[in-house]
Amino acid sequence: MESQSIDKLKSVIQRRNGFARTNRFRIFMMPPESLFSDTETLRDINILCDQCSLPGRQIQTFETNYTRQAIKVAQSFINEDVSFTFNLTNDYFIKRMFDGWTNMIIDRETFKKNYDSEYKRDIEIFQMDKNGGDVFGIVLKNAFPISVQSIELNNEEGALSQITVEVTYEDFEERIVGKQALTTNTTNIGGLPTFGKGMFGGNGNLTDPNENALAWWENNYGKK
Repeated sequence: MESQSIDKLKSVIQRRNGFARTNRFRIFMMPPESLFSDTETLRDINILCDQCSLPGRQIQTFETNYTRQAIKVAQSFINEDVSFTFNLTNDYFIKRMFDGWTNMIIDRETFKKNYDSEYKRDIEIFQMDKNGGDVFGIVLKNAFPISVQSIELNNEEGALSQITVEVTYEDFEERIVGKQALTTNTTNIGGLPTFGKGMFGGNGNLTDPNENALAWWENNYGKK
């Protein structure tokens, strides 16, 4: 009986292409163009991201007494904010980038709020399989950072400095990569296109999977 259960479990895992691994992920985050000067920065943001989460959604309810006991009735929903944790390098470029991004939202000197189109950008999060292919994706629509958290320092030898950034957004879309493309090169968000499968180790046919998105940025912003 026990061997039968193990065989069934193996069959399910194989039929569904194996377990999803928490360490197989990638992100594509393109901050406002004034905050980065070259295409390598876009690669570095993905590489230095140590941890993130796929957002959840909570249904809001209210109680009513249609029957003998109170029952809950659906009213609306709340999307959870998403946290990104990054490893810091000695130039602190990740922190400086997010500090600049939050300053674009509300100026620290004048306390004036900027236009939404100036600081809101879509962010993409991909779950990957063991071969580096995308299997699931989330698009955070019109996202922006709302919290750049403190950096913990201690006497632990060899420990890496990290920074956690909390991001909010208007809504999110989830796509199953392969059945429906996550995004296409023609999608334009806040004046900047997003890119789906084939970037940062995806399923593209390019020798350098970054070439698709990064070449676009180079052509539009990187060349004087």
